[in-house]
Amino acid sequence: MQFVLNDSPEWETLYRGLGVLPSIAKVLVRRGISSPVSAERFISSQVKDVSNPFLLPDIEPALSRIKMASIDKEKICLYGDYDVDGLTSVAVVLHTMKGLGFDVSYYIPNRLSEGYGLNINAIDRIKEGGSSLIITLDCGVSSVSAIDYAKSSGIDVIVVDHHNPPATLPLAIAIVDPKKEDSIYPFKDLSGVGVAWQFARAIINSLLEEDTYLEETLDIVALGTIADVVPLLDENRVIVRRGLSRLKFSPRVGLSALMKRAGIEGRMMNAELLAMTLIPRLNSAGRLGSAELAMDLLLTVDPVNARLISERLEENNQKRRGLVDEVLDEVLKRLEDKVIASTILEYSETWHSGVLGIVASRLVDMFNRPVFIGKKENDTVKFSVRSPEEIDIYSILAGLKDTFLKFGGHRYALGFTIRESEIGRLLDLLEESIKIGDHEELVEIDAELPLSDITPIFINQLMLLEPFGVGNPRPVFIARGVNVIGKEMQNNSKRIIIEENGNIFEVSASDDTIPTDSPIDLVYSIKGMGKIIGIGGLKSGSR
Repeated sequence: MQFVLNDSPEWETLYRGLGVLPSIAKVLVRRGISSPVSAERFISSQVKDVSNPFLLPDIEPALSRIKMASIDKEKICLYGDYDVDGLTSVAVVLHTMKGLGFDVSYYIPNRLSEGYGLNINAIDRIKEGGSSLIITLDCGVSSVSAIDYAKSSGIDVIVVDHHNPPATLPLAIAIVDPKKEDSIYPFKDLSGVGVAWQFARAIINSLLEEDTYLEETLDIVALGTIADVVPLLDENRVIVRRGLSRLKFSPRVGLSALMKRAGIEGRMMNAELLAMTLIPRLNSAGRLGSAELAMDLLLTVDPVNARLISERLEENNQKRRGLVDEVLDEVLKRLEDKVIASTILEYSETWHSGVLGIVASRLVDMFNRPVFIGKKENDTVKFSVRSPEEIDIYSILAGLKDTFLKFGGHRYALGFTIRESEIGRLLDLLEESIKIGDHEELVEIDAELPLSDITPIFINQLMLLEPFGVGNPRPVFIARGVNVIGKEMQNNSKRIIIEENGNIFEVSASDDTIPTDSPIDLVYSIKGMGKIIGIGGLKSGSR
């Protein structure tokens, strides 16, 4: 592990202009925020800073078709994805359209029997239910043949999505996707539920001529945004900040029950906590097949029902963990006898397809390189792909789009289906395109910060920089010349005891990350209300 500290004098402008602590100013500069105006907007971002939803592409033809459905009292079906981003997308639009009096239902495909995206059998069932308009949410932009089939069956389709559009777009009534080539929407990295939320705002504005930020739905919009691992910057940052506040002070009935079941009721809400607790539990239903349980939890207003559902989701989550461990253990055993290449690619006929994405994410964390984990079915393999933030794996794979039977996603996560006979061609492309040397993992340090400077004032200012996640990682600091004076175990976690200028500090760390020779330079992060997490250390005076 290699540590790098690049100090820039630009922080002094923020320090003088904003009145923040020098260490906070340095963190902001490391994130490319160097002027007081941009820093003030970053720190004090408001919902009013979100773009006008009418800037979304195809929003006018979409609204025109929805108005027609309202006049003719048509049945509308919302078609979502089975992950948290898709479920929350459906919940937001369903809440809005039901409130406006629409005859609206929803359909969530089964991950195992139907797979991702709009499918023909689902369209037949939706038609049997009497719907004449389908609105896809967090999916649909790649569903060319399925939308052609819907059109031939007399059903119109509006696509509301955030994934990268293919070269050939489906013949839908409208494709509301900020990533479309003709889009003038200024922020391209909204999650699926972020686009759905803006779409719902546009519906209300158009029908009632009333501008609204639908703040009562921002708790679930925040959940979907965090779950989709999009950059927590700009509009996503606004959404998550406001949504976390609602989760803390006025959570809906279902989420309140799930927070209690997960043991986080009353705790400080942040993106990392939700990613480890609520989101896996909500995702567990869809990963094992049907996502109906999670959908029911998001929609219920009955506290007793919410408690029962949360208990069932907890059982599902425990089962999901076991499946993840099984697949991860098998992959790691395979890798023991291999030289780890620039890409990890493994697949099997026996692995549960619902947990492949989680396993891929775990392996990215372990090996810091793109990971492809797949489930073989007959002569094809369905892969889930995750990649380190600095590698745009979507753009790399775009060169093989003609080879994939199915393909979709974005630079942070994607999936595709390929014939097993074409995997050699895929590996050749990856070997040519991705070069990861044998160098140590690089950890960039935001600022030098003695442990004694972790004061209540500093913690309050650090919290202004949240939420932390992709695009805005938790800051990393270095404390020079501290002494390791002891180690101990507490609640199954390792702690080291650090002495700095006569003061004693406890640091959570593993034995192999912090050297014992004294003095050392401690590299660390801060979680919660001042918990110090040791990342590593080096001999004092190193750079």
